[in-house]
Formats: sequence, C-alpha cells, structure tokens
Amino acid sequence: MQPLTGIKVLDLSRVLAGPYCTMVLGDLGADVIKVEPPAGDETRGWGPPFAGGESAYYLCVNRNKRGMVVNLKTEQGKNILCNLARQSDVLVENFRPGTLKKFGLDFETLHELNPRLVYCSISGFGQTSSMRDKPGYDFMIQAMGGVMSITGEPEGEPMKVGVAAADLFAGQNAVIAILAALQARHSTGAGQYLDISLFDSQLGWLANVASNYLISGDLPRRYGNAHANIVPYQSFRARDGWFVIAVGNDKQFEALCEVIGKLELVNDVRFAANSVRVENRDVLIELLKPIFETKTVNEWLVMMENKFPCGPINNLEQVFSMPHVKEREMLVKMNHPTIGELPLVGSPLKMSATPVEYRLPPPLMGEHTEQVLRELGYGDEEIESFRQKNRK
Repeated sequence: MQPLTGIKVLDLSRVLAGPYCTMVLGDLGADVIKVEPPAGDETRGWGPPFAGGESAYYLCVNRNKRGMVVNLKTEQGKNILCNLARQSDVLVENFRPGTLKKFGLDFETLHELNPRLVYCSISGFGQTSSMRDKPGYDFMIQAMGGVMSITGEPEGEPMKVGVAAADLFAGQNAVIAILAALQARHSTGAGQYLDISLFDSQLGWLANVASNYLISGDLPRRYGNAHANIVPYQSFRARDGWFVIAVGNDKQFEALCEVIGKLELVNDVRFAANSVRVENRDVLIELLKPIFETKTVNEWLVMMENKFPCGPINNLEQVFSMPHVKEREMLVKMNHPTIGELPLVGSPLKMSATPVEYRLPPPLMGEHTEQVLRELGYGDEEIESFRQKNRK
C-alpha cells in the first residue's frame, strides 16, 4: 500500500514541470498514464546523452508511468481522452492556455463528465493574467521573475540557476495543490481546477530576498556565493580548491574564530554581531581570505567538523560517490527494456509506513497504448483502427 494507491492520473504534460509533478505522484503510488502526441514528448530528442534510444532528459522525470500515444486531432483520439478522464482522479496538462478547450478537453467540459476530477493546468504565466498567452520557458521566467538579477558575481552578468528551477518548483507546487485538492474532495465530493504558473512559483521562492525589497524598498544586488543577510556565509578558496562555510549566528562565528586562531575577532566591534558583520562584510572577508589559503580543503573541513555548517564544493562524480547518497537511497537502478540497468536519482520522500516504490521505468513511446485501451473496453478492431489513425 502506497499513499496514492488507487488514484489514477491522466498526464497530458510534456518537458519538465508537468512530468516532474506526475513522476512524484507516480512514486507515491498513483497509476499515471502519460499521453503523448504522435510526435512524442519533445524531450525525447533533447540530447545527447542518449541511452537505448532514449534521452537522459526524458528519462529523468518519467518513471512510474504507463505511456500511450493519442492524436487529439482525431475524433477517436478525443473520445479516448474523454473516456480516460471519466475514470481518472487527476488530470495534469501544460498546453498553452485555451488549447485544450479547442479539443473539448477543458476543465468545464471534463467536469461535466467527471465531477470528481482534479484538473491541474501548468503554464508560464497562469490562466488569468494579461500575459496568459505568452509562452513561458524556465530561462525566460528566471529572467523576468527576478531571480537572475540576484544570481551571479556582483560585477558579472546576471546568471540563471544551473537547473530549470522555475519548472521544478512549479511541478512541486502542482503536487502540493493536487494533494490538497484530493484531500478537499473527501469533504466536498468534488474536484476542482488548479492554476499553477512558473512565474508565480519562481516569485514565491524569492522568499527573504523579496521580503527584503518589499520592506526596505532597496533593490537587492548580486552577491555571488555570499548571503545578503548573513556574514560570513559564502565560498572560500583553500590551498587546493574551494569550500563553503555558513556561519548562521554569533556562537558559530565564535567557533569559526577559534578554528582559525583569531578569537580576537569575536570582540572586535566591527564583527561582534551579525548585523555589524553584514555592514563590515568586505573588511571581514578580506581578513579571512588569506587565512583560508594556508591549508587544504580537507584540513579545514576536519577542523570545522560539526562546529558549524561547512562542506566541499563537489562535482557530480563526487556527489554520487558519497556513501551518504547510497545510505539515503538517492541513487536507484531500474530495469529498462532497451537500456538494461538504468540509474536514476531517487525520490527525496522518505516515509516509514508507505514508502516510495520504483515500479515502472520511463515508458517507451506508446509502450502501453494497447494495454490502456483494453482497460477502457476497446476491442481488437477498434485498437487496430486507432493505431492506423494515430500514424497519420
């Protein structure tokens, strides 16, 4: 038994935000049916690297799903989608706003067929904005939503986050909204419409930086790897590489000063409290830099262990070699029909009574089309007719 056993999810999404959302639901036990157009999810071609004919990009967010191909431009395809919606608890889509209405697959239409359906739309700017029709990819959302203005070196160009963070946060917010809507359905008996946007999600995770601006009116600047409100909280160069320290309070600052043999800094009026350390950031950092260059990364980390947060700046080879990753089951391997043993990042959701399970590898294109159609009650002739029309 898993938390979402018995919940059926109809996944009409492609690329990242929607597929990430539905993968999480699948990890939690939902029966996810990934419906692709005849051309397929575009991320199938987003490579290299490829393995067994599948792109690594596609593979990263599509496990625990059954895959089928449906051509929504045919009446037969639309009827199949309606039949699937009748039997589903959740529908997730990330078409441009208004697109599915043209096919008679909008919330209002499907709500008539299935009043219990939770219908989640993920888009760049939401369904109600004057910008609703503007296409929204993660990169432009990071630019327009402010995160690039605060990311990067102080005198360098604005930088995006190294992964598609706006997409992933939107997918995560979609999961939260879906779970909340399913819970509400226990009381109301009815589904509802969920409107999740990349822009809203990115704005939401500006968190303290947005609050700083709203309270002070001062535009935040880029700090590179430093922190706007805490000092010292950044990366430093050691003799043989880079590491980070995150000194979050005055007690931890005292511990740092003890480690580096500079306890006199604790009573220096310029550094005695975090508020004045922030004001005198440049002076303190210039004092610390030459000290940290006297020892190796490992030497410093051994001396700092458990006294305050610190760590090396690992590349991915180093990350996946950590015993911690194995101990936390964050690297899993699944048997894939064309790849063989497929390594994937594990789920971060750890649950004692209803743990995540890895049941299905990312589906091949249309791998379960016939299986799903038979479950809907279609016979051999109908399935063959459907297959022929899907090829057109």
